[in-house]
Amino acid sequence: MVTMTQSGQQQEPLWRRYQEPDDRGLVDDVCERLRLIAERGPGDPGQTIALAITGAEAAEGLAAALQDEWALYTPQQAAVVASALFAQIAAAGAALEKLSECLDVMAERGEITVPDYDGTGEAERLCSAQSVLGAAGQEAFGVVDARAYDEALEILTTTPYTGTLPSNTHETITQLAGLLGDSVTLIPVCQLPLETDSGARGTDDGCHCRIELTDHGGIVWDFHRSDYAWYLVPLADRTPSGSPLDIRQLSMTEACPHPQHLAVLVRQTLAEAV
Repeated sequence: MVTMTQSGQQQEPLWRRYQEPDDRGLVDDVCERLRLIAERGPGDPGQTIALAITGAEAAEGLAAALQDEWALYTPQQAAVVASALFAQIAAAGAALEKLSECLDVMAERGEITVPDYDGTGEAERLCSAQSVLGAAGQEAFGVVDARAYDEALEILTTTPYTGTLPSNTHETITQLAGLLGDSVTLIPVCQLPLETDSGARGTDDGCHCRIELTDHGGIVWDFHRSDYAWYLVPLADRTPSGSPLDIRQLSMTEACPHPQHLAVLVRQTLAEAV
């Protein structure tokens, strides 16, 4: 679920108010190097270009990620993503207009031909490029109507979520065991009381329960959470055909994922392991 700070920061965009529901610090990890440059300002053109390319790769990666049916679980999560995307559109518009102005600065230094719509040759070509940049920037600003934007986010943030997401590791593992079928044995090793505070869910919340499951080849695996990750550990060294078996770490790092999503990842990981 999405967590936001209280009324003191309500004027900030939704994406800035977002707080991760566990202590993985994933947002900070992903943004750390970007912020080092952005917060103090780029020191050279290479850093400016790096900011642009990072933004493009992030946008392309997000578009690809959203094709997955498990990319988001709740309307509230969708609201955060929408808020961030609206901010990207506005920032891209501002950046395109600033990029147009950069050409004027280069011309003032006498290092390129002065862009001139009424000129000829290079001056006319540069003015054409500058016009495209400026127009694209203005168009980006006009894409999103502020009132419609606020209304859309309000709808998403207040849409009831009727599913039930686990609130701790024990609930996650228990629900997962029920989804994986008859080849599963739940091994309870809870150290009660369980800690359900969202700030502690990424580490050790008192549950050390495990699942033992048998794959189609008859190999038994131990499934558990440790060190911010989910692991499948084979209880044999090799497959019946003699191939070596290794510990598998799931791509999922969230402490309390949707159990059906986790079940899909477990099955995929087992299929790839043998």
